[in-house]
Amino acid sequence: MKKIITVILFMFLFVSVTNAQKVISGKSSSTRLVLKPEFKRGLPPNLFVNMSFEDENNNGIIEADESAILVLSITNKGKGPAQDLLVKVKDETYDPEFLIDDVKKIPYIYPEQTTIVNIPIKAGFNIKSAEHKLEISVSEYYGYDMDPAFLILNTLKFQEPNLVFSGLEVIDIGEGTGAIVEDGQLQAGEQVKVKLVVQNIGQNVAKNTKYYVRSNDNNIYIMDGSGTLGDLDIGEVKEFWISISPNKRFNKKGKLPVFLDLVNDYNRGNLKNKQLPIVLDQKPPKPEIVEVKADIESLQKQVARFEYTSNRITANVGNVIDIRQVPPSKTHRSNSIAVIIGIEKYKYFVPAPYASNDAVILKDYFKNVLGVNQVYIYTNEDVTGFFFENVFNPDYGELQKAIVKNKTDLFVFYSGHGMPSKDGKKVYLFPYDGRIEALETQGYDLNKFYKNLDQLEARSITIFIDACFSGVSRASENYNVKNLVTMKGISIEPKVIHPWENNSDFTVFSSSSFDETSLGFDASETGLFTYFLCAGLQGKADNNNDKKITSGELKDYIIRKVKETSAKIHGLQTPMFYGNENIILGEY
Repeated sequence: MKKIITVILFMFLFVSVTNAQKVISGKSSSTRLVLKPEFKRGLPPNLFVNMSFEDENNNGIIEADESAILVLSITNKGKGPAQDLLVKVKDETYDPEFLIDDVKKIPYIYPEQTTIVNIPIKAGFNIKSAEHKLEISVSEYYGYDMDPAFLILNTLKFQEPNLVFSGLEVIDIGEGTGAIVEDGQLQAGEQVKVKLVVQNIGQNVAKNTKYYVRSNDNNIYIMDGSGTLGDLDIGEVKEFWISISPNKRFNKKGKLPVFLDLVNDYNRGNLKNKQLPIVLDQKPPKPEIVEVKADIESLQKQVARFEYTSNRITANVGNVIDIRQVPPSKTHRSNSIAVIIGIEKYKYFVPAPYASNDAVILKDYFKNVLGVNQVYIYTNEDVTGFFFENVFNPDYGELQKAIVKNKTDLFVFYSGHGMPSKDGKKVYLFPYDGRIEALETQGYDLNKFYKNLDQLEARSITIFIDACFSGVSRASENYNVKNLVTMKGISIEPKVIHPWENNSDFTVFSSSSFDETSLGFDASETGLFTYFLCAGLQGKADNNNDKKITSGELKDYIIRKVKETSAKIHGLQTPMFYGNENIILGEY
């Protein structure tokens, strides 16, 4: 009985609802009600927009298979509502692999109301390298549109890794070997260890690289023939060991049929079926390491930027860190001195872009983060004549008067031009009024610089150098490379002393290897090395989140970020580090 009543009630409700729909629609069959907003003219709206852009790896360039987001924060500061807004993003460059969610609709933005619009951007794996100029428009029903604005950004095609075999070494002594004759060669009937050297000479990281060593001859036994090398960065070299033993039945001439495969997650730039140069009764040739530099012409890219003229528009590229905000730390070095040098303008040379900015910004980091007690800054015309000798000479320089031996912590920062000698055997720091013709007398030999600092006998010495010694000027997106010294066919291989080998408290952070260019970073108006040095000291380098920044953590952060960013903008830059990695630089 209850079931019958339930069915009757259900049928009654269904008929009632159906009849109601017919009454509302005025039709014999039910239709869905669609309410359209009614737009009425009233007091005008006034649209203000803040724009931001951020890509996945925060380098301001959209790379193959990378996502990004354009965010518009639209505020109505007028007295009337903004109605029926249409947000459009139009790309002036067509690439089917460059995908934008290019149309968004907003019914109303009422006075003093803010609406956030997220516009996803995606680059396919086969994206082309190109500059894209995106026109951003917000139109309003009655014509109270947003002022015009543009986002200019670069896409970068997939940069191939290139895994190569560099060489090997045969070891026939020690554990795991069984030699007939210990001569560094492989004879039939022996078991030896072989060190294999491989390198990535491509323009991208070879992610999660694995190796496989095999033979198609049953008379050759291979142990430990497979394994994982992890990521190989641009130019990075890695070594691994295998064991190999040809039995007495193997008697073929020439190279052993032993082959190497290297594969990575991209499955691009792999090495396949490389026959190793192992020959019985012969020593293998020495490994050859290739110097890898980025293809500057193909990689010269600008990070994303906005263009607009209206004072009702503000913008920021989300990946640029504001390094002018200097967080205070708990660190205080009661007996400490810092000497900061930044030479941007040179009397007889092209400028070193942003070098004086580097110095001004570092002053606050030395005080507030490193806790340095006395900070002295010298820029441009301050650094003339025999400045370096007058400051750093351990017998009569100004520093030796201020340092208490074995008690004072000394910090030195230099940003400006570095100069190589004509034969590439020496490199120099250079004063504002130096002439290249008088390099050996007016320049300050880097070896002399290190030696004099060591002889001051401070408790610790920490040096930061944002300069290149390759004979060219500091470059950036806005500043082209210029030759400072004629160096035809000369490689820069200075013989530099190593005080850090005997003094564990002598530490050096340098912006690049001696034959590379140290770049400027236009987005922060500093050197690229200085930018990441500051970002690291802000706390970005604190890898284990223990609120302490060690020299090793700062080293790892700077090297990784500078290499990653430089290779995508204006050529590879590889910072160098020497010294103790366990020094605590700052504590928060």
